[in-house]
Amino acid sequence: MSDISVLGLGSMGAALARAFQRAGHRITVWNRSPEKMQPFVANGAKGAPTVASAVQASPVIVVSVDSYVVTRQILVGEDVTLHLSGRTVIQLSTGTPLEARESAAWLQSCGVDYIDGAIEGGPSDVDAGTTQILFAGPKSPFERCEPLLQCLGSDLRYLGENIGAAAALDLAWLSQRYGLFLGVAHGARLCESENVGLDLYASMFPEGDRARNMIEVIHANAYENPGATLSVWAGALKRIEKQARDAGINREFPDFVACLFGRAIAAGYGEGDVAALVKVFRHADGT
Repeated sequence: MSDISVLGLGSMGAALARAFQRAGHRITVWNRSPEKMQPFVANGAKGAPTVASAVQASPVIVVSVDSYVVTRQILVGEDVTLHLSGRTVIQLSTGTPLEARESAAWLQSCGVDYIDGAIEGGPSDVDAGTTQILFAGPKSPFERCEPLLQCLGSDLRYLGENIGAAAALDLAWLSQRYGLFLGVAHGARLCESENVGLDLYASMFPEGDRARNMIEVIHANAYENPGATLSVWAGALKRIEKQARDAGINREFPDFVACLFGRAIAAGYGEGDVAALVKVFRHADGT
């Protein structure tokens, strides 16, 4: 039997699987496109032909797919749910606190110990072992799995039994990022309007600071091949809007940000760096 089964080998799922293998854990992998399993199988992993066989292979199931909806789709078949009881499912896909609660309720009804997680970084951070990962759910299952999870990042945080806490903090962190993006873009236009060099603007922030990086992209007009495209950030923003609807809180901030991102995508900037938001501001003032 494997120690862990990893369901989903997209960019993030593959990074998680690599980390488990580097740490010497026995893993089983499954992906809709079987060819993505081959590098891991060549390195000693077991490739599962079906989700059901992947679930049966390990006591701990790590899921990294596009959304909680997709997670439900791949686990809902009767041939899968019959084998879930007694296992721990760790959700490392992206979603909202409500989706985390719904997933917990459904999986617990199947006899599963459910842990909800959020990765505060990208695949390269997991590969480097430097990422922060948040976990929420019942304490005993988390403590049982924690030794297996330590290889995934440098800062693993257990947030308690509020199952929606990891998703909530993930969205709160993202909200701060969107504020930074808009503030930096406006600051760039402010400097341009006053004939102040963007190199001077960038120098106000320390090396490696996200604001400085974004200003340098604008200054160099180098929007191509970002780590995450403007469209990817727009997709993540939809989760913040959904949480606001679910919780009944004020939506003016995410709706305003979504409007600007929508205009950027409509103008053809979706596959570029998020710093391309400055172009929307330039168009708005006629430059």
